[in-house]
Formats: sequence, structure tokens, C-alpha cells
Amino acid sequence: MPKIKITPNTLLNNSKKIWFTCLLMAQICFVTYLALGYGLTGITTGISGWSRLNSTAYVASDPIGNSMYAVHVLLAIVMIIGGSLQLIPAIRAKYTKFHRYNGRVFVLLACTISVAGMYLMIARGTVGNTLMQGLTIFGGCVVILSSILAVRAAKKRNISLHKIWAIRLYLAANGVLFFRLMIFAWFLLFGTLGVDTTTFTGPTVLAVSICSYVIPLLIAELVRHAETTTNKIITIATASLMVLISIIFLVGLFGIVLAEWYPAIVG
Repeated sequence: MPKIKITPNTLLNNSKKIWFTCLLMAQICFVTYLALGYGLTGITTGISGWSRLNSTAYVASDPIGNSMYAVHVLLAIVMIIGGSLQLIPAIRAKYTKFHRYNGRVFVLLACTISVAGMYLMIARGTVGNTLMQGLTIFGGCVVILSSILAVRAAKKRNISLHKIWAIRLYLAANGVLFFRLMIFAWFLLFGTLGVDTTTFTGPTVLAVSICSYVIPLLIAELVRHAETTTNKIITIATASLMVLISIIFLVGLFGIVLAEWYPAIVG
């Protein structure tokens, strides 16, 4: 039997696949929740029924805000699916035209959803303190900036630069999902330690916000460096970090499905 040589780069590539698979599982569950929770409820009872899912989702005297919320939630169903399709190498290689046009749709939806989300945050407010809300707005700004620069790089046929900004766009666009997975992982492991459940503030909420909107961008740079460095320790450490994040995603997914998404759908 020939020996299979496992190199640090092999470990890193496999860890990236594990991370993406875990995130894809979470996205499928999230999209199902959005489609059945908001989409089906909107069809059967009207958007006023969204109040059972989120107390700020519907305000009778605010048609503009209601429209923005509908855009923010319903377009996310298409954006999440389309964004992940962009990262699958086989699709990029075999279906180049689909990749190109799907990318344009993803950019348009991501920017639209981000603008709608920032409008809602300013107009209706949300949970958490000003710093947490600022981090969420930061994520929206990264989406818009990354979209512009990714499209510009693609038009110039600078594929390597386009890929860098496209990854940043993808991570920023999934920041809300990252936050939900990590905060529920924390709840399962440590309860409400560091969280003021009344105002949804505290050191844990702030730390998870940073880990949702800022740290993923830094980790992406670390992964990019680990792919080219000759330092095996950095490559192995990065692979281990990706596996750890994958485990956190799975723990958080288990928690949020049982505690929030499933009850919202069947309730």
C-alpha cells in the first residue's frame, strides 16, 4: 500500500473545506428559517405576522420601514445561496458564465440588503449598545466597499485581486449569521455569562460582534498567508483554527435551531 503523505498545505485545504461545509449547513438552515418563517408567513397572514418572529419587523405606521425589512430578509434567501455557489471551484471552472452573472446578482443583493439593514438600524434601532451597532454598520460598509473593489478588479481581469475582495465581501455579507452561530455557541457552553439579557449588552456580546465582523477579515488574511508561507507551524496552526471555528459553528447551529429557528417555523 502506498503511503499517503499529509502535508501542512493538505491540512489547510481540508480545514477550509470543513469550514465551508459547516457554514453551508448553517446557511441551509438559516435560509429554511427565512423562507418558512418570513416568506410563508408573509403569504399566509401578511407581513404583520412577522411580529411573532421579530418585534421590530412590522410597524403599522411605517410602510417604508416595513418594505426595507422585507427587502432585508427576503432577498437574503437568494443572496446566501448565490454567494456560496460563487465559492465552489467546480462551478467557477465549468460554468464561467453562470459564475459571472451570479456574481453580479450577489453583489447587487448584498449591497441592497446592507443598505436596508443600516436604514432599519438607524430608523428603528436594534438591540445592543452603540458600539455593537457600529460594528454591524461596519460590516455593511465592508460589503459595499468590497463589492465595488471586487467588480473593479474583475473588469480589469485582475483575478487574484478580485478573489481577495470577493472573499472579503462574502465574509462581511455573512456577518449576521456568524454572530448568531457564535452567540448561541456561547449560550450553550457558558450560559449568559458576560451578557445582560435585558439590554443584550456586555463584554461577551461585544466580543462576539468583533469576532463576527472584524476577525473573519483578519483570519482570511491569515489563511492567504498560510497558503504561501514555508513556515509549517503557521500553516498547521491556521488549519487548526479553521477546524475550531467549524466546531463552534456546529455547536451554535445546534443551539439556534433548537432554541429559535425550529420553534419559529412550527409555532
